[in-house]
Amino acid sequence: MIDNVIILAGGSGTRLWPASIRTEPKQFLDPGTGHSLLQMTIRRAGAVAPSGPIVIVTHTGQLDAVLQDCRALADLRERIVVLPEPEMRSTAPALAMAAAYLRDAGGEDETALVLPSDHLVNPVDRFASDVEKADELAREGFLVTFGVAPTRAETGYGYIEIGAVQGPGRRVTAFKEKPNVELAKQYLSAGNFLWNSGMFVFRNGRFFEELKMHEPSIHASFERIPLLPFEDRRSKLPVVNSDGITVAWKSGFLDQLYSNLPSISIDYAVMERSERTAVVESGFGWNDIGGWDEMAQLTDDGVIGAKDANSLCADGCRDAGPTVYQIESTDNYVYSELPVVLCGVSDLHVVVKNGRVLVSRRGASQLVRTAVHQMRHDDREDIT
Repeated sequence: MIDNVIILAGGSGTRLWPASIRTEPKQFLDPGTGHSLLQMTIRRAGAVAPSGPIVIVTHTGQLDAVLQDCRALADLRERIVVLPEPEMRSTAPALAMAAAYLRDAGGEDETALVLPSDHLVNPVDRFASDVEKADELAREGFLVTFGVAPTRAETGYGYIEIGAVQGPGRRVTAFKEKPNVELAKQYLSAGNFLWNSGMFVFRNGRFFEELKMHEPSIHASFERIPLLPFEDRRSKLPVVNSDGITVAWKSGFLDQLYSNLPSISIDYAVMERSERTAVVESGFGWNDIGGWDEMAQLTDDGVIGAKDANSLCADGCRDAGPTVYQIESTDNYVYSELPVVLCGVSDLHVVVKNGRVLVSRRGASQLVRTAVHQMRHDDREDIT
């Protein structure tokens, strides 16, 4: 049984702009269930790991929003530990911080399940079954990921090339970056490639061993923590209680430690370099809600009803949220807090949120991230 859960909740809000913006990134978005994606992830963590801490790594600027979401989960509050990063340095430093906290609490030989805070996974019982398989492999010394059988030639996901059978999973032959369309088609037809879900299981001590081999600067930074003199620990690694939720390590010591860390993902830092990686093929449904195409698919597939999602598709208007009229218009997805009228158009995403408007052709939602990066490059903080 998995010992701990680490939730990565420090996104900056790009792919679901304008519903997701810098100050309110995707993990705080309610896709239509009455709960934020972060809250749903915490619930999932509690279901697959009935005991042990649920460690949430976020950015210090998002700490209040994370705590607000956590306070609504009264039955899980006492298990939640929030670690606020002073700077965003991508997923490798974030995981190193969480693993260091668990190791410092005596969990070096324990296993940890790593979850992004903004994915949808269902049903939970199938997910729990696959987590147990990954946990078995992790206890054998593997860094384990979950692969999802591809259903289309998707260019927005990384891929995993699978190899020989290893217990309840497979060895990883190679990790592949997001491909172009032709390469994605080759992966789909080859039959031995899976989508990389971005979820992992590892033993904390094993993770640090791999980090030492492949990213020694990150390892060396977090090795400073066990070397702190006892009398310094309380001031340099403070632990406070916020309405039953533990907030740990928010201090200037972490500011100094982070100032020298590289910004690098766990995939680049460890997974793609390690010789001890394995994959469990998922038996559960998965959607990373990586853009408006994926959000629209939730409604199209009936995963989240249009009424609940406050979004309307081509079949006409429903009594949910602001009025939407579609005149001689088909196959449009609308997510709006204001009335919308569409005339003579098709295959569009129309999003009106946070005083901002997005109009995108369906199938082109990956360009939204490019647009947000351009706005940030132009220093348009008022928009992003």
